[in-house]
Amino acid sequence: MILVSYLIATTKGIWQIVIIGIVLFAVILFAVETQVRSLGIAKTHKNKKHNKIKKTDMSYEFKNIYNYIEEQYASELEGNRKKLIKSIIICIVLLIIEIILYIIFKKKIHFINTRRRRSISGIIFLPAALYYVYKYKKYNDIYVNNFKDKIIKNFVKYINHNLEYHQNGGKNLFHYYLDAKFEDKQFTHFTTDDYIEGINENGTNIEMCNIALENYNNNGEFLNMVYEGIFSVTKLNNYVTGEIRIKKNQYTLKNKNNKVEMDNNEFEKYFDVYSDSNILAMEILTHDIMEELVQFYKTYKINYEIVIKNNNIYIRFDTGVMFEPNILKKSEDMNTLWVYYSVLKFVINFTVKVNK
Repeated sequence: MILVSYLIATTKGIWQIVIIGIVLFAVILFAVETQVRSLGIAKTHKNKKHNKIKKTDMSYEFKNIYNYIEEQYASELEGNRKKLIKSIIICIVLLIIEIILYIIFKKKIHFINTRRRRSISGIIFLPAALYYVYKYKKYNDIYVNNFKDKIIKNFVKYINHNLEYHQNGGKNLFHYYLDAKFEDKQFTHFTTDDYIEGINENGTNIEMCNIALENYNNNGEFLNMVYEGIFSVTKLNNYVTGEIRIKKNQYTLKNKNNKVEMDNNEFEKYFDVYSDSNILAMEILTHDIMEELVQFYKTYKINYEIVIKNNNIYIRFDTGVMFEPNILKKSEDMNTLWVYYSVLKFVINFTVKVNK
C-alpha cells in the first residue's frame, strides 16, 4: 500500500492513471483467481484443470466418505469461506474508495511539500492495509486450517485408517525426490506441505506430499516456479536391481536406446517405458497394471511419471497444488475431493499390484 501511494504521489499525467488502472486490475484479478494455500497466504498459483467426473462414476466408498464430511463440517466451513470472501470484497472496496479520495484531494494538497504529501498519501491508504492485515489474514487462516483439519485429514483417514495427514512436513522426502532423477530445470528451493504418511494395506510404507520447486535470487526474491504437484514414495517388498521409468509419451528420440516396446498398443499410445532390463519391465508391468495406468490418465488427464528402482516406487503427478480449497467453490466441492481421492487411491492400488 505504501509503495502504491508513493508511486501515485510521485507520478503525473497519464502515468498516474495507468498506475491506478493497473492496481485496480491486479486487485480484481487477485480476488477472482485467489486460491488459498496451506501456508495461510492467499495468492494466485498454478492450478491444473481436471476432467469433471459424473456423480454416477464415483465409487460407493467415496460417496460414503463425502456424505459424512458434508454432514459434519459443510455448514461451518461454508461460513468460514463466506467471511473470507466478504473480507476480500471489503479490501477491494476500501482500496477503490481510497484511490478516489486521493485523486480528489491531490489537487488540494499540491502546495504541500513532498514529504508531507507522501505522509498524507500513506494515511489515506492505511485503512485498507490495516483491514488486510488484521481481518483478511485472520479469516484466511481460519478457513485454511479448518479445511485441512476437518476435510482433508478426515478424508485421508477414511480412505485408509493407517494413514496420517499433516498440514506441514515432507522435507524428509527431498532425498527421495533427488534419487528419482526427474528431468527438472535447475531450482534453488524445495518446498513441501500436506504431508501424508503411513502403512499400506500390504504392510509397505507410503509417503506423499505437495511439492514446489522454486527459484529465488541471491536477495531472496521469488523468480519462477519450476514444478508444482504431488510426489509420493512407496516401498517395494523386494529390491529391484535395475530401473524402470514410465513417462507420458513425448514423441522424442531422447533415451531411445533403453526404450522398451510393451505388448499393449493402448498403453503405447500414452506412455513410454525406459529400462536397462526388458525382462524386468515386462515382469512388473503386467497387462492389468498397464490398463490401470491408461485408465487413470484417460479419466483425469493428469500427466504423471513413475520410477521404480532399488526398494522404492516414486510417482510424480503434474497436478499443480493439491489438497487446497478454492474460495470460488464450496469447501466440500465434490469433483475436487474426488480428484484428491483418486490420486491417493491410485498410489495405493498401484503399489499393491506391483508388489504382488
